Amino acid sequence: MLQNNDVRVETMCRLYSKQKRRPWDGEFLDVLDTALNLALGPKRAAETPDLLCRNVIRDARRTIRRSQATARQNAACRPLPDAARRRVCTITADGVSAAEMITHDTPEARVIAAETLQELKVFAAKLGAHGPACLQGMLDMLTVADSAKQTGVSVATVERARRALREHAKTLISAAA
Repeated sequence: MLQNNDVRVETMCRLYSKQKRRPWDGEFLDVLDTALNLALGPKRAAETPDLLCRNVIRDARRTIRRSQATARQNAACRPLPDAARRRVCTITADGVSAAEMITHDTPEARVIAAETLQELKVFAAKLGAHGPACLQGMLDMLTVADSAKQTGVSVATVERARRALREHAKTLISAAA
């Protein structure tokens, strides 16, 4: 049986190895960074490295989602100083109204966004029948599990499609810049 500190050290080693395997995925790196902080918490139960690793990653995702929702709610309370800015209000998956800002709303920015979205839709269609549904799940801010359930494919398939869509979006954005 591993001691409490040994379990934490083994968990942190596993998290660092996951970090080295996916250095290009910024979202996952944020999750791992938060998970490392959670693994160091003295009140967290540490029985086995497998359980602790799984639990801190799950809790890190939940923490990031909560902080993003709080940031959107706080942004909705602040006034907009510029008349060229406007707010877009959406309803999140849990039914809460969230306001997100679009800065410098110009016709050119709308055209660029529409063209980028159109190219992403074409690319998603090339991924297969599940591609457009996975893209829509990302746009609707659904979790991977919810998107998989809605699409009728496995979680791994949705993750692969989302990864391909993110990589394609990065190439589109870097080509436009």
